[in-house]
Amino acid sequence: MRADGPGDLVVSGGGSYAVASDALFADAQSLELVRNEMGWAAGALERIDRRVGEGLLRRADAPLSALDAERELDRGQQLVAAAGDRAAAIAFVLRASAEGYGAADAAAQRMAQGLAASLGYSIGLFLPLFAAVMAPALPTALAGLLVASLLVPGGPAAIPGGIGTWFGENNRLLTNPLTVALVRAGVMSIDDVIGGALGIPPAVVRALGDEGSGLVGLGTSAGLFTLLGARVGLLSETAVATRAAVQRDLASSPGGLAERIDRIPQRVHNTEGEPVGEHIRIERYSAPGEADRFEVYITGTADFSPRAGVEPFDLTSDVGTMADLPAGAVRAVQQAMQQEGITADSPVQFTGYSQGGLIAVTLAASGDYNTQGVLAVGSPTAHIDVGGDFPVIEIEHTDDIVPAMGGLRAGNDAVLVEREAFAGRETPDQVAVPAHDRNEYRQTAELADRARSPQLVAARDALDTFTAGSTPVSSTTYVAERVQP
Repeated sequence: MRADGPGDLVVSGGGSYAVASDALFADAQSLELVRNEMGWAAGALERIDRRVGEGLLRRADAPLSALDAERELDRGQQLVAAAGDRAAAIAFVLRASAEGYGAADAAAQRMAQGLAASLGYSIGLFLPLFAAVMAPALPTALAGLLVASLLVPGGPAAIPGGIGTWFGENNRLLTNPLTVALVRAGVMSIDDVIGGALGIPPAVVRALGDEGSGLVGLGTSAGLFTLLGARVGLLSETAVATRAAVQRDLASSPGGLAERIDRIPQRVHNTEGEPVGEHIRIERYSAPGEADRFEVYITGTADFSPRAGVEPFDLTSDVGTMADLPAGAVRAVQQAMQQEGITADSPVQFTGYSQGGLIAVTLAASGDYNTQGVLAVGSPTAHIDVGGDFPVIEIEHTDDIVPAMGGLRAGNDAVLVEREAFAGRETPDQVAVPAHDRNEYRQTAELADRARSPQLVAARDALDTFTAGSTPVSSTTYVAERVQP
């Protein structure tokens, strides 16, 4: 069954720990408006009652019907006040339930993280022993794997594609909120596995990790993978060259979250399997007497090979950005911004999908730009606490494994919009991660555009008003490529 209303959305963040459906937040706000209206009505009735009291009616020799009407006025005033009090009480209960659920959810996540960290440390502790036991059998196993790969049609090169085909045929395994939750907990425990394997005391690992000071965590683990991979020719960074592709006159500014997703460039694969298309789109807006302002749209990952090729929006950039290193895709966006004339003082908003959202949040959190807003869609950004006084909206599917790669949420300033994309629906064939599909996220964005949650409405409106009073000037797309040594 396809989602058909904003009630399917779960909204959280925006500086609050409340977690609830959009409908609950909207109902609470409506009840608070009812309370305010009842308060105004009660005040109006009280003013009328003071002007036209029973004593005045008696002096005016009013008929008994007028006296009865005055008593009904008093009763109406009591009923209106009671209705306002009841609406306020229900609104309070709704918001309290959202806060309570959010607190319980946060506590459950902390408990799960602690258990996962302990399990990860134990696994790491026994890894050296396991490796020593398995070492004698390793040559035989590798030889068997090589022979098996030669028997596969297409040879060893067909193995990655075969794995992808298997996941495409069994995608319900990945498209599952439980799997996503396990992956979130798992990626947060990588540093604990490493600590256990190195024999570091568990108290030290806990004190330095996410459960303690946070000095090490997902970023340091990604950095270690980058370092180890570079030794065998994987995840190795290169120089990047970025050039303008197409410049067009800009007709209008974006309105809503779905339209922002439409403006993100797409990289597609041609008949030879090579990615084609643009990576970055930058829109320029002008206003009299003000500095030009810009909207930057960033595409997602186009190459999932761990060995860097020509494509900079690849797995190497994914891991490098997670490690807060100068990844190729990040440098490509920075080069495009520099060519467009964006400086540290230029007002700018970032919108990105998948890896593009990770880059958008990373650039916004760096403090190097005059960021005015961020929209990240289906991106592994949970480990980044953006901070700042600008609106941040992150859209995630609870059955999409890609955002789970960002681990558990580090802060609650961003407005998080969640939905289970394939709840009650069959997953499409031959698609490994259907919940990560860009069109699915656009449908969720359409629901978010109709949502009434106060924190989401405020952030959404702030993104849209960024270009208010400005004149659209141009839209320029950029293409980047790695420069191999």
